[in-house]
Amino acid sequence: MEKSKFVISYRWIIFALAGFYFLIAFDDAIPSEFGWQYRFLTEWALVMSLISAAFMLRRSLEQTTKRHDVWASATVVLNIMVVFLYWKIYFEDPSQFYVDGVRTIPLWKEYYLHLLGPILQWIDAFFILGAFRPLKRILALSVTVNILYIAWIEWIVSPMNAEPAGSVTSGLPYRFLNDMELADRMGFYVTNTISAIVLVGLCWLIAKGLYRIRNV
Repeated sequence: MEKSKFVISYRWIIFALAGFYFLIAFDDAIPSEFGWQYRFLTEWALVMSLISAAFMLRRSLEQTTKRHDVWASATVVLNIMVVFLYWKIYFEDPSQFYVDGVRTIPLWKEYYLHLLGPILQWIDAFFILGAFRPLKRILALSVTVNILYIAWIEWIVSPMNAEPAGSVTSGLPYRFLNDMELADRMGFYVTNTISAIVLVGLCWLIAKGLYRIRNV
């Protein structure tokens, strides 16, 4: 299946789109803001998606036989978290995505990064590759990515940036975080890390169910 013309074309599309949005992100980066676009979890997910797309395309082109299951699966989990958190925040407080009444991200980019791109990657992982097999390694990578991002924004990004400024602190990439006390932020981060663990389990169950359906 992975070597069919349809799948090869599909994976080229995923790779090309991810590559395009990866490159244009550098045009939007503000040099004066330390961390550039990588202050945001969305961009971490995009990089993981681009690498995953490259891995999957190489499989279809018979350049490798490695499954890269762990990476693809962890990317699924991170993309789910990005989509959920983005739209949750958006619907609760749309002002978080506006500066002086102007949207901080155009719609064509918003819907790719926070909807279309992740969906394309999920389809590949669940229906083409058949991801989520080495459960412990997937869990370890997903938790590691979460912890690295938290450490990155709290210990490096925030001290190096004065904006955005909130009522409690400054420099954290998401404005609402700057209005939260450290204890509250830690609670938020722990909740998200636990969510990643739960998502790994749920995705594993979904993948297992799909595998059984395909092999009936």
